[in-house]
Amino acid sequence: MEATSQNDNLLPARPGPLPGPRSATELKRLRELVYPGTSAHLSPFVVASKEDYLVTDLDGNTFVDLVSSSASVPLGAVRDDLIAPMVDTLRRVGNEDSHGIASELMLPLAEKLLEITPASLTRVDLGLNGTEAVETAVKMMRRATGRPTVIGFLGQYHGETAMTSALGAEEVEISRGIRPLSAGFAHAPYPNPYRSPFGPPRAGGSGDSTIDFLRDHLLFHAVDPAEVAGVIIEPILGSGGCVAPDGAFWKALTGLCDEYGWLLTVDEVKTGFGRSGEMFAVERWGVEPDLMCLGKAMGGGVAPIAAVLGSEEAMGGYDDMPTGSTWSWLPWACAASLATIEVFEKEPVLENVRELERVGREKLGAMATRFTQIGEARAIGGFQALEFVTERESRNRDPELQHLVERRAVELGVLTDSSSTSLNIQPSLLMPPDEFAAALDRVGTAVEESVRELGR
Repeated sequence: MEATSQNDNLLPARPGPLPGPRSATELKRLRELVYPGTSAHLSPFVVASKEDYLVTDLDGNTFVDLVSSSASVPLGAVRDDLIAPMVDTLRRVGNEDSHGIASELMLPLAEKLLEITPASLTRVDLGLNGTEAVETAVKMMRRATGRPTVIGFLGQYHGETAMTSALGAEEVEISRGIRPLSAGFAHAPYPNPYRSPFGPPRAGGSGDSTIDFLRDHLLFHAVDPAEVAGVIIEPILGSGGCVAPDGAFWKALTGLCDEYGWLLTVDEVKTGFGRSGEMFAVERWGVEPDLMCLGKAMGGGVAPIAAVLGSEEAMGGYDDMPTGSTWSWLPWACAASLATIEVFEKEPVLENVRELERVGREKLGAMATRFTQIGEARAIGGFQALEFVTERESRNRDPELQHLVERRAVELGVLTDSSSTSLNIQPSLLMPPDEFAAALDRVGTAVEESVRELGR
């Protein structure tokens, strides 16, 4: 077994056998009552409490949280400075349908969002969660342009409603039986350097092979560019494994959008609010989108809230399209979001995220060097991932090993996220780097034990 990290004593003791007796009783009953598609994927414990980046279960086991509630808890759990203003507003106002009656925090939040996001964005619309924000953005793309088709990218995740399942294409199971019923979407491979089906950009082309494919093939053979409302893209693949395009892709994509009058929509539901090491991921490349979807971390991990931000072209020319839902921008959720932004303004969050990226590159890179079963290790801010393969030459995915590593990591007291393509790691953005390093050492132990167990 891998030697214990010198920093392992910074972490809680490793848990006992999982599930413990109290968690086992709860999980058994849940599986009898809850939809099997949900209950089958539950972790082998039941949460009793959370604090900062630690999760404690009903049996007293404590885990290091490198999932952060699918990146929706950016600053650590149950922070009093986020909860207090939320509770105060709830006691003063309660709930209100912000589509009918404005509360006093709506304007400050809208102004603050436009202040901290790219200058191309001048309007705000309300949302409850990221899926709703994406649905609204797609409706706006079509309404603003009068065109039906939206281009997405293979590997992206946008939600699991009927429309967002068809728009997204992380894995086929998400849209099985749904895609034929939700028309108007076309897809190209995400610009993933590790798994690109294309060769180098062709001479005289756009400068990027993915955009060359769009121009030379999709738009020539299958899709009339005059019928395309725009493109929607995750600036960094979140659930899809922490993959980011390079600057050449963004230059070619924005050029394509400008040429055909397409709207460029960025889905920053997971990348927004510091996860990439910038407040918003598009800042890494200086991209000025027409629409931006926000959610997850926007509420600081204590309140559900989302938003769609847009340019005048995308959002300012019509008022006849209903959006959002009754619980979008509840007054107390606005309070939590404003408090979350204030933390980013007062504390060195982004500086810490860049340190977490450094630690991840070092630790995960060393694992990739040691284990030939790791095809690629990736770290972009607080987005990090290991992609497992049966062999490096073929790059065939190894989901069996990947899922086993996740289970072994839980048994060692570390929570990770085994997605469709990678083992994803999403720590609290304020997790101390030395404790993050110790947690990654335990992940390394999980990899070693799993490789040995499967005889890889």
